[in-house]
Amino acid sequence: MSRTKQKLLEQICFALVLALLSGCNGSQVTPTPLPPTATDIPPTPISNLHSPTPSPPTPTPVATPDLTQRPLIWFAPLPPLSVDEGRPFIGAEDFIDLFNPDAPWAQAANRIHVFKLYGEWVGTDPWNVHASDAELQQAVADLNRRGIALAMEAGPLEPTSTCGQGIEGFGGPLRSGIRDARRIKAAGGTLSFIALDEPFAFASIYDGPQACQWSPERVAREVGAYIQGMRTIFPDLIVGDTEPLWRDVDVEDYKNWLRIFREVNGYDLAFFHLDVDFGRADWPEAAKELEDFARGWGIEFGIIYMGDGRALTDEAWLISAGERVKTYELITGGQPDHVLFQSWTDHPDRTLPETEPYTFTWFVNAYFEDKPNLGVRTEGPGANVGYGKSMSASRSAQSPAEKAVDGNTETFWGAGDFAPQWIEVDLGESYTIAELRLLVGQSPDGETVHQVLVRGPGTRDAYEVLHTFSGVTLDLQWLTLTMSEPVQGIRYVRIETKSSPSWVSWGEIEVISAE
Repeated sequence: MSRTKQKLLEQICFALVLALLSGCNGSQVTPTPLPPTATDIPPTPISNLHSPTPSPPTPTPVATPDLTQRPLIWFAPLPPLSVDEGRPFIGAEDFIDLFNPDAPWAQAANRIHVFKLYGEWVGTDPWNVHASDAELQQAVADLNRRGIALAMEAGPLEPTSTCGQGIEGFGGPLRSGIRDARRIKAAGGTLSFIALDEPFAFASIYDGPQACQWSPERVAREVGAYIQGMRTIFPDLIVGDTEPLWRDVDVEDYKNWLRIFREVNGYDLAFFHLDVDFGRADWPEAAKELEDFARGWGIEFGIIYMGDGRALTDEAWLISAGERVKTYELITGGQPDHVLFQSWTDHPDRTLPETEPYTFTWFVNAYFEDKPNLGVRTEGPGANVGYGKSMSASRSAQSPAEKAVDGNTETFWGAGDFAPQWIEVDLGESYTIAELRLLVGQSPDGETVHQVLVRGPGTRDAYEVLHTFSGVTLDLQWLTLTMSEPVQGIRYVRIETKSSPSWVSWGEIEVISAE
């Protein structure tokens, strides 16, 4: 078939489906009309919804998910996806093993209510399909058997010829979402939830390349049309929104977004999930403010607990995720209605087994069984005995020295000046040290010299140079000093920067105990 004929056939199919759309499922959801403004561009028309439906798989037993529990627990490990410029990794290596009947995560699975699939993995783009029919059917069948509801993350907006191309929130024409939903249905699944992938922030607030900067009203109309179309496949679909808490975003923007969505569509988003930039100094307070606002409007609030994208290991990733759990729930007093354990970074590579420390399913269980002890370990071999300890520095301008031992690799101590500068950890008592890890804060990159000095009973209470790092260092680089023999009797660890092309700064100083 020629491309011209194929395009004509798609247009005919689109017209037929659009004519029938308002009659689907017995009623039509009609958004509240708003007068156009000078800055509003008319919404992009719904595209062709026609796609072939694969033969249904053999029916599998289905247990009814219990969605009455609160908090509602979501699980969304990153599936194996193709490597590209923005994602130089492939996702959890044992992702598909989760869906074996005897997979070793029975306890964690009983605690999870919703499993969220990435739209990219489910995707039906013939040039970019990641889940085979067999893999999708395996996942759906196992989640059905376990009584775990199925969710999908999806960008609801369609880019135009002038903006939105390659931007988050712009997942393509509605027909792509319809095809994905039909593929899930053909695999034997019921799509219970859609979590919209940050449409308001990227369509309205974002001002970088390919920015659209649409009005909130336009975004709400387009999202409403997407929801209406997706409900032609799954009429009972529950749809909510995920938005990023960037460092410079005003929480009032999100409050206004939730209000405008209601005004435009005549109903509320079912939930509001927060993707936090944990480098934002006031993120716990800002998240709690949005939690309180959403709850006051009858909208359920959720937060994504994920680890540091720069983590070098699964353990480091889950330690940082644990710190964020404790900060929000145990210190700030957050009580999210939805708790999401999710990753879109290089870790965790392993989700299984749940009995092995620092797998993703182990972390799910630890959240319920030992929440106060999530995060940084401060006792025993391998513990970071520098965490949260007393700090001093030659000077502090950008942020206090304590930021270098707070367990958050998104925050930094800064001297606010060039070398020479120093920063020191007082461990409070003497320890036997096995390793030192330093997260560099430096711009521009270049030649540096950093001396590590230690003091304590083991050095007769005099400073001794333990090591000198000399050479080219890069921003966000980890410098690691592993002792050939553990160094005993150390209470103070000082880092003296002798030369650097930038102001002196450290993200984290981790002092690892041998005992």
